[in-house]
Amino acid sequence: MLRTALLGIVTIMIAMAMKQGKAEFSTFVSFTGSILIAWIALQLLEGITGSFERLEKLMPMDMEYIALLTKMIGVTYISEFASSLCRDAGYSAVAGQIELVGKLTILTIGMPIVLALFELMTGIV
Repeated sequence: MLRTALLGIVTIMIAMAMKQGKAEFSTFVSFTGSILIAWIALQLLEGITGSFERLEKLMPMDMEYIALLTKMIGVTYISEFASSLCRDAGYSAVAGQIELVGKLTILTIGMPIVLALFELMTGIV
């Protein structure tokens, strides 16, 4: 986390310095820093995926739901990342639309989990 925080702070410092001279390059610096931080996040996700695989071997369970949850986390991260970049570039309307589509995508992906939960609840009653 310290590496990520330092990378973010250095990125912002460079972007702020460039904003005074060449403002158009400030967005590219911010984008590059964001890509590097996203790379760190992807490395962390690989570890989480490995943990899910170990969990499946230890305890048999339906990995379909774990896959859906992983997709939901990915959609959340991608939509947040894209909307933040748009907002930083001054396009908050586009950022809002990306967030809306991200939320609707998460709802769509999560529907099988909600349906399975309701089926389980009606089976108990």
